[in-house]
Amino acid sequence: MATQVQARRQRPFPWAEALKHATIVLVCLALLFPLFLMVMMSVKDKEQIVYEFFAIRPPFHLENYTIAFGYIAPLISNSVVLAVGSTLLTVSVTALAGYAFGRLEFPLKNLLFGILFAKMMLPGIMNLIPSFTLAWKLGILDTPLPVILFCAGTSQPFWVFVMRTFVAQQPRELFESMRIDGASEFQNFRYLAVPLLRPMIALMSINVFVFVWNDYIWPLVTIQSFEKRPLTVGLAYLTQANPGDYGMLTAGYVIAALPLLVLFFISMRQFIEGLTAGSIKL
Repeated sequence: MATQVQARRQRPFPWAEALKHATIVLVCLALLFPLFLMVMMSVKDKEQIVYEFFAIRPPFHLENYTIAFGYIAPLISNSVVLAVGSTLLTVSVTALAGYAFGRLEFPLKNLLFGILFAKMMLPGIMNLIPSFTLAWKLGILDTPLPVILFCAGTSQPFWVFVMRTFVAQQPRELFESMRIDGASEFQNFRYLAVPLLRPMIALMSINVFVFVWNDYIWPLVTIQSFEKRPLTVGLAYLTQANPGDYGMLTAGYVIAALPLLVLFFISMRQFIEGLTAGSIKL
């Protein structure tokens, strides 16, 4: 017993572990500090921001949130429609395409997948003018459709590649046994592939939702009516209409970020599972 106590006393201090944890803490503080400043700015007036930027003391101007919410409240539902619609369409089409490329055999399969893979190498901004022209020809400008369809088209190549790789790694015997039992291909997809793909679907859903929620350029180009525009465009107009009122403007940005924070905390487990599954299977 005395020998064990003496050995514990002589054990060197784990400097490597301490340095690792200190680095993690510093990185977390560096990432959270801008969020902290944003929240503090949102409850200050112009004079406090200029002369007491880092001070944390009353008065706290919570009316900034009321004013900002009055401006952007009608636009929140537009962002929800665009983000949810884009996510549902992208997830549905991508999961089906990934299953088809990963499990089915059809003519020109490798060629089509190669074209899809090559599209990943193109910058997204290159699609802006052709996509706008197509939306204009179809007569769907100033509606949610261009945003939803454009997101589904631009997000698909990468996620189809991920889904296809994930499905191809699954044992073929699982799918063959269901076919022997009389299951159709869609039943194979619905009852076998979808449960296996659930972590990746959750990860993709979060990624697409956040992308569309934060998108600015494409909704600005394709949606002309202000009352139909999403939150990001509304915040830009709010900034132009109220230059210098940084407290109220920052309150608007905090309101816009809250749904994403809530979504992340609710789906954190699925997000981590998706990252882990992807790292194992890819």
